[in-house]
Amino acid sequence: MAIAKMKQITLLAEQANKEQLLRAVQELQKLELFDLSALEENELLDYYSADAQPENRAEHEEKMKLIQSTLAYLNQYVKQPSALKKMMKGRNHYTLKELEQKVSAFSLDQVIDEVRQIERKVIDIHQQRKTLTDTETFLRKWEGLDFNPNDLETFKVTTGKIGTISSASADNFQAALKESSDVYVEEIFRYKDEAAYLVISPTNSFGEVNEVLNQFQFTNLNYPYQQLPKKELKSVLNSLSQLSDEEKSLKATLQNYDVHMENLKLSEEYYANLVQRDNAKSLLLNGSSLFILNGWLEEEEVNDLTVLLDTHVGQENYAIMTDEIPKKHFDFVPTVLKNNALVEPFESVTEMYSLPKYNDIDPTPFMMPFYLVFFGMMSADLGYGLVLMLGTFAAMKFFNMDKGMARFIKFFHLLSYSVIVWGLIYGSFFGATLPIQLLSTTDDVITILLLSVIFGFIQMVYGLIINGVVKWKQQQRSSSYVDGLAWAGVLIGLALLIVDMMIMPNAIIRTLSYILIFANVIGIILVSTMASKNKGLGFALGLYNLYGVTGYVGDLVSYTRLMALGVSGGSIAVAFNMIVQYLPTAARFSVGIILIIALHALNIFLTYLSAYVHTARLQYVEFFGKFYEGGGRPLSPLKTLEKHIYLKKDTK
Repeated sequence: MAIAKMKQITLLAEQANKEQLLRAVQELQKLELFDLSALEENELLDYYSADAQPENRAEHEEKMKLIQSTLAYLNQYVKQPSALKKMMKGRNHYTLKELEQKVSAFSLDQVIDEVRQIERKVIDIHQQRKTLTDTETFLRKWEGLDFNPNDLETFKVTTGKIGTISSASADNFQAALKESSDVYVEEIFRYKDEAAYLVISPTNSFGEVNEVLNQFQFTNLNYPYQQLPKKELKSVLNSLSQLSDEEKSLKATLQNYDVHMENLKLSEEYYANLVQRDNAKSLLLNGSSLFILNGWLEEEEVNDLTVLLDTHVGQENYAIMTDEIPKKHFDFVPTVLKNNALVEPFESVTEMYSLPKYNDIDPTPFMMPFYLVFFGMMSADLGYGLVLMLGTFAAMKFFNMDKGMARFIKFFHLLSYSVIVWGLIYGSFFGATLPIQLLSTTDDVITILLLSVIFGFIQMVYGLIINGVVKWKQQQRSSSYVDGLAWAGVLIGLALLIVDMMIMPNAIIRTLSYILIFANVIGIILVSTMASKNKGLGFALGLYNLYGVTGYVGDLVSYTRLMALGVSGGSIAVAFNMIVQYLPTAARFSVGIILIIALHALNIFLTYLSAYVHTARLQYVEFFGKFYEGGGRPLSPLKTLEKHIYLKKDTK
C-alpha cells in the first residue's frame, strides 16, 4: 500500500506517568497528537480538560534560546570541520536515555555563563575601541600642534583662536584676515572638506577679526586633553594595542571551547525535546488522576509503540485503544507514503507537488517508471550516466549523509541507469559516437520525436485510466467515465486511426478506431446529460467537454521536449569535442584536457538540471493533471529535534 493505513490511538494513564509516556511516544517519532475536541463533541470533554500553558514550557524555551545563542556565538570563533569531514562522519545516534545522561553530566550553566561573560567583555572592548578610534582620528588631525590649544586662554594682551572652516572658503578666509591689521594666521591642516587655522590678534582689535571668523563660520576647537596632541595620540595608540591583545586572548579562550561544542549541541537537542513534550501536553485531556492522549499512528507502528510503552511506563500502567478511522475524519488524517526501496526515492517528486489526501492514491508508483525513462531520454549519454552512477555510488558508500540528502543521492543513482541505457541507445559517450547506435541524434531526429510523442501518449492514457478507476472507487460513476475512461477510449481510437492511415492500413484497425471514437464521444454527451439535473445544461456540458481534445493535443506537444533536450545535450557535447579537436596537437594534450573536462562538466550540470526540471514538469502538468489533486498534509509527530543527532529506540 503506497499510503500507510493509519489508526486512531487513545492512551489512558495516570498523571504520575505523563512524562514517561510522552518520552516513549517521542522516542517512537511516529505518533501525531491531536486535540479530540477539534474533531467532534465527546462526552469525555465534560470530565477532562487541556492544559492551556504547561508548567515548565517558558523555562525550557528560555534555556533552549540561551543554548542556541551560545552556539551561534561560539561558531564565529571555534574552528568548524570541513563539509567533507562532516559528510564522512555523519551524525551520532543516541537514545533519549543516553542523551539525557550526556546532558546531565555536562556543566551547561557554567559554560553558558563563561561564554556570556567573555561575550560581554568582547562587546565592551568593541565599544572602547570605537571611542578610542574616534579619538585617534581627532588627535591625528591636530598632532602637528606643538602647544596645548587650551594655553591660548591664558593670553593677556592678545587673543588667540584655533578652529576649522570649510576648505572651499580657505583662500578667501586668509585673504579677508590679511586685510585686518595686526593679525597672525597659520594654517594647521587643509583636507578635502575641512581646513584648520590658528588666528592671533591684539585683544583690543580682535573684534574686527571676530567678524571675519563669524562670516566664514569659524568653529572653535574644543580640546578636552591636558597633554599635547602627540602625547595624547601615543597614549591612545597604546590603549588600542592593549585592547587588541586582550581581544585576541579572549578569542583564543573561545576557540578552546571547541571541546564543549558537542555537549552544547546535545543540550540543544535535549531542551528542544522538552519543549516538544511541553507543547504536546497542551493537547492532552487531563482529569483529576488520569489523562488521555489521542493521536494518529501507522497501523504497523502500533506494536513498536506498545514495546516502548512497556519499557518506559510498564504494561500495567497504561491502557491503549486502537480504532478504525471513520470516513468523516479522513480530511484530518495525515498522509504517510509507504513504497518499496525502488520507488521510495521518487517520493520527493510527489512531495514537491503535494502529498495525497489520506483517502486518495499515491501517484509515486505510477509516476516513477515514466520519470525514470524520461530523465534518461533527456540526458542520454553513456559517459554522463557513468559519471552520475559512480559519483552517487561513491557518495552512498563513503559518506554518512543526512537522511534527506541520502534519499536525494539514491534518487539520482537510480536515474543514472536510465541515462546509461539511453546513452547506449543513442550511441553517445561524452559526445563521441559508439560503434553500436540504435538511434542517431543527428540522423533519426524524426524517429526520436515520434518516440517522444508515443511515450507521452502512453502516459496520458495511463493517467486517464487511473482517473477513471479512482473516481469509480470513490462512487463518482459519471465523472469516472466522462473525465477518465471515455477520453482514454477516444485517444486510443485516434491513435489506431493514425496507425491505419499512416503505418499499417487495416480494415479491422480502422473499424475498431471508429467504434472507440464515436462510441465514447456519444457516451460523453449522454452520460453528461443523464448526470445533470438540468438535461439541457448537461447536454451542453457534454458538447463542451468534447472541446477538451485540443488540450490533449497541446499536452502531446509538450512531450517533444524529450527529443529536444536529448538532441541538444548530445549536440553540445559534440560541439565541445570539436572545439578541442581544432586545437594544435600540443595544446590539445595539455590545456585541451583541462578544457574538455571543464566543458563537459558544465554540460553535465546543465543537462541534468534541465532533465530534472522538465521531467518533473511533465509529471506535474501532463500526468498528475489527469487524475491527481493532492491536498494532503504530512505526519507531524511528537518527535525529537534531530538537528545534530539521530535518535535510536531504546527497547531494553
